[in-house]
Amino acid sequence: MKKAIFTSFVASIVLFSCQSKGIQNQETKTATQQDVQNFIKEHTSKNSLDWAGKYTGTLPCADCEGIHYIVELKQDGNFFIEQEYLGKETVYQDEGFYKWDASGNVLHLNSNVSPLILKVEENRLKVLDQEGKEITGKLKDLYILKKVN
Repeated sequence: MKKAIFTSFVASIVLFSCQSKGIQNQETKTATQQDVQNFIKEHTSKNSLDWAGKYTGTLPCADCEGIHYIVELKQDGNFFIEQEYLGKETVYQDEGFYKWDASGNVLHLNSNVSPLILKVEENRLKVLDQEGKEITGKLKDLYILKKVN
């Protein structure tokens, strides 16, 4: 009888121990997923990348050889932009303020010449469409401005 009670007691301890580890593992897994989500939210282009500086690139143009852009982003929230329409000898310049979107990854340049929405990536700016979506298709790789300093 004592042997049966002792065996029952040991089995209960083992069973309880395994259930506790399962709960701890689930809690650890949940905490890790939460940590990753917090890390992603906290580390944005705005606070994780060296984005201030000058960017250049030539974007496609429907009625010219291309539009050569120079965009300078300053740390204080100001920007300078120059657009040269190649083959037309037309150059536009503007300056103003930019603002970050809620994600901290996209800039809105409120230029009088041509408002731009730019996704900030490592050493480059990706020009987005007027709705803030990435450009797709065969020419998508041409909508990149590369950092020069």
